[in-house]
Amino acid sequence: MTSRRQFLTVLGGGVAAAAGLGAGRHWDLSGFTTVVGDGVYAATGQDPVTDADIALENYGTYSRLRANVLNRGVMAHGISYASRSGSRMMRVTHRAGFSFRLPYLPSQAGGDLNAQTVEGGLFVWDGGLDHGTAFQWVLNPWVDTFGQVMAWTGDSWTPAGYLRPDTAWHTVNFTVDPVRLRVRLAVDGHRLPAPYSRTPKTGWGSVVTARLQAEAISLWPGENATWAPQHEVDLRDWTWRRT
Repeated sequence: MTSRRQFLTVLGGGVAAAAGLGAGRHWDLSGFTTVVGDGVYAATGQDPVTDADIALENYGTYSRLRANVLNRGVMAHGISYASRSGSRMMRVTHRAGFSFRLPYLPSQAGGDLNAQTVEGGLFVWDGGLDHGTAFQWVLNPWVDTFGQVMAWTGDSWTPAGYLRPDTAWHTVNFTVDPVRLRVRLAVDGHRLPAPYSRTPKTGWGSVVTARLQAEAISLWPGENATWAPQHEVDLRDWTWRRT
């Protein structure tokens, strides 16, 4: 499993807010920022993963986040996120979520599409610690934990449930209350055992920033791969309220 996000110090260099971010529902992820995460790997002879290996495509009624779009011998990690800054972000309760769907079924039969994980989270950076919660859906069909849903603890992933891999729409909901040090994580309305996580970071700056993020990590290619499948996840109907 991959470690929690570094964001390549994106937040330390300035933050972006999704257009129209508010209490209402939003069909696609227009206005989100998409960056390379730290769940990356390049096989022998392959160039490092860059922005060219990931993409977010917005279609009005949904978005598609893609990883390893060039089918190189790499594991690529795309993060699409919206953010809001200000000291108030540590004094309010955040409630957010989105719907997600696999447009294909990961399989040991191989093919042009396969997957490592789908992930998402809601966090508030206080200038020294990242407060919040996140889930990881394990989708590598060669591992024993295929279909396992994991929760972020602050320094690792812990088993939290199971979601049978399919191509149906699913929903994830997050609540983060930095004042009371409480979180809630639910998938398809079922609450998962998720701890309140606090993750130290370096190089992220001092600006208090909250963010909602969705992520896709493509299949690990092997040490000597020259080709690997891409990974796609559809996303829609996101919300984010602060009270």
